[in-house]
Amino acid sequence: MTNKNKKRPTGYRAPASTKETTPARKGILDSVFAPRVPGASSMPKIPTSLYRGLATVASSPGIVCTVVLVVALEWFALVAFGSQGPFAIMVNQLGVPPVGSYSDLTLSIGVFGVQTGFIALLGFIVVRAVVIAVLTSMAVDVLQTGKASRWSLVRALRILPIAVSVNVGCLGLLVMANFIGPLLGSGFGLLILMAALVGGIYLLGFATTIAATERRGLAETMGRSARAARMPGSGNLTFAALYVLTSVAVLAIPKPGSLVGVNPSIGAWAIALVAGLGHAIVIAALAFRYLSVAAEVPDAPTRAPKRAPKPRGRGR
Repeated sequence: MTNKNKKRPTGYRAPASTKETTPARKGILDSVFAPRVPGASSMPKIPTSLYRGLATVASSPGIVCTVVLVVALEWFALVAFGSQGPFAIMVNQLGVPPVGSYSDLTLSIGVFGVQTGFIALLGFIVVRAVVIAVLTSMAVDVLQTGKASRWSLVRALRILPIAVSVNVGCLGLLVMANFIGPLLGSGFGLLILMAALVGGIYLLGFATTIAATERRGLAETMGRSARAARMPGSGNLTFAALYVLTSVAVLAIPKPGSLVGVNPSIGAWAIALVAGLGHAIVIAALAFRYLSVAAEVPDAPTRAPKRAPKPRGRGR
C-alpha cells in the first residue's frame, strides 16, 4: 500500500493557520499611530484656513466680546491676587494649549510662588478649559449655521471635560519638557520645549472641535484628533509650528506693557486684545480645518476578536 492510499487517523485535524486577517491593536497609542490614509487629504491650505478663521471671528460679535471680557477680567483678577505684571504676559493668555498652558504655568508660579502656584494652576486650567470650550463652540456654530447663539454655551458645557483633558495633557508635555531639557543643556532644552509646544497643538488641536461636533469618548476623541493631524498633505505640522513661533515672537519682542506695573497703557491694552483676537482666529481656523475633512478621517483600527479556546477532545 502506497503512502497515498494510507488512511489518515480518525482524529486528524488540519493544522490551524497562523495568519490572522485582522491585526490585533490595543491601547490608545495604536489609535493615534494608525497607518495613514493613502493619497492627499482635502485639508484647506494654511492661508485659506486663517482667512476663514478671521472671517468667522469678525462676523461674530459674541466671539469678539468674549475675547475682550476674558482678557480684562483675567488681568483684574491677577491684580486682585497681588500680581504686579508685567502686562505684556497677557498676550498669550487666550492661546491654544499648550501655548496658553505655558502662560498659565508662568503666571501661577509668578503670582502665587512655587508651592502654592501648582495648586493655583488647577484653577488656571479650569478657566482656560472654559474659555477654549466657549470659543470653539461659538466658532463651530458660526461655521455651520452662520451665527453663534445661546446654544453655543450649552455645547461648551458638554465639551468641557475634553477641554480640561486637553489642557492637562498639554501641561504634562510642558512639565516633561522642563524636566528633560535641563539634563541635555540649555540649547537642547529650548528645542525640547518648542517641540512640546508644537507637538501639543499638532496632536490635540482638533480635540475640542471633535467633541463639539461628534459624540465620542475621551480616548477616541484624542486619537481621532491625532489621526486627523497626520493625514497626508494636510500641513498641520507646519500650521502648528508657525503658530508657536508667532506666539513666542509676540511674547519676546519689546512692546508696551513690558515693564512691571498694574496700570497698562492704551497701547498695551490694544496689543493684548489684538493678540487675543489672533488666538481666537487660530481656534476658528482649527475648527474649519477639521470640519473640512471630518468625513475623511480614518477610524481607529478595530481589535481582533478573542478566539475561544478549543475544547480538548479525548484521545482515541
